[in-house]
Amino acid sequence: MEKQPSLYKKIVQDIQKLIKNNNFDYDTPICTEKSLCEKYKVSRTTAKKAILYLEEKRILYRIRGIGSFVVKPGTKNALERAFAMVIPYGHAQRGAFQVIESANQVLFNLKHHFSIHTCHSDIHANAKLLENLFNMHIDGLAYYLPSTELPLETLSAFVKRKKPVIIMDKTAPYPEFSSIVCDNYRGGYLLTEHLLSYGHTQLCFLFQYDPHTYSSGWDRYQGYRDCLAALNTAIEPRFFFWDVIGNESENYYYSIKNAVKTLYQQGITAILCEHDITAFNTYLCCQNMGIRIPEDISITGFDNIEWATAANAHITTIDQNYSLIGKTLAETLLAPNYKAKKHIIPIQLIPRASTGEVRR
Repeated sequence: MEKQPSLYKKIVQDIQKLIKNNNFDYDTPICTEKSLCEKYKVSRTTAKKAILYLEEKRILYRIRGIGSFVVKPGTKNALERAFAMVIPYGHAQRGAFQVIESANQVLFNLKHHFSIHTCHSDIHANAKLLENLFNMHIDGLAYYLPSTELPLETLSAFVKRKKPVIIMDKTAPYPEFSSIVCDNYRGGYLLTEHLLSYGHTQLCFLFQYDPHTYSSGWDRYQGYRDCLAALNTAIEPRFFFWDVIGNESENYYYSIKNAVKTLYQQGITAILCEHDITAFNTYLCCQNMGIRIPEDISITGFDNIEWATAANAHITTIDQNYSLIGKTLAETLLAPNYKAKKHIIPIQLIPRASTGEVRR
């Protein structure tokens, strides 16, 4: 009497038969642990054993939370795909490394490669960098925009090859690209609501550049503006911005100092800063000029990075869930049948000692 194969071997043989007869799609899971359990009335352990066997033979590869896929012919190792992130020089100060760490944890566990590349504001140089990545057969790209200009032609080339392109931290104006942004609008709203609860009526949003020119800044300002309107206050929304000219490291602090001095002389009692780096420098400027925090001026930031609590600063800010941003990034890069999608990551208000009741 012929011996019947064990249950896990039967599953393996059936999947191999499906592949041999071409009854599958490379972009659709051929199975999941759950589907095998239901079909063959086996335990999760048996289903997992069959899948692991096929993975070891480089027949299948698995994407966590989605299922197991058939390895394409000519692929040396489907578990070793290559993804890239492009970030502006110096952008790591604003939480990008926390996003990278979270995304890389997911990708590394699945044996994927994740490379990081820095760029500048020169759109032609960025286009060349992206072209090089495209020629290196990168399987997907995350891109922090260094300026308002977008190297559209090069990015579109990725999408035409069905390779995901994700615009980070800004809303992509093009429907073929995905985007991952925190809820900047809600963050601006919560900060304003927090300051109004302390009785502030003279508020101003402080930016380095005109907030109209980049979506995240404008969304934060809109949240501030709409909160003032929603609470039926007679307070006019205001923003103040400066452009650093020349060597930014030399002029950044002094530009903020001049801005803070101007706002203080105009009677402003609360400054909403575009992010924590500006907030920390605003805090230092106030200390240097003898302006008390929060008695004379309340200060808020955005991002909840180490700058918010550097030195003796305890700055009220908005926490971006960088871990969730990174995880969402990895899942978007790995998703089969790429379809552009906008992801909005929830935020949280973090009250600290830099905000309080008006006393001057």
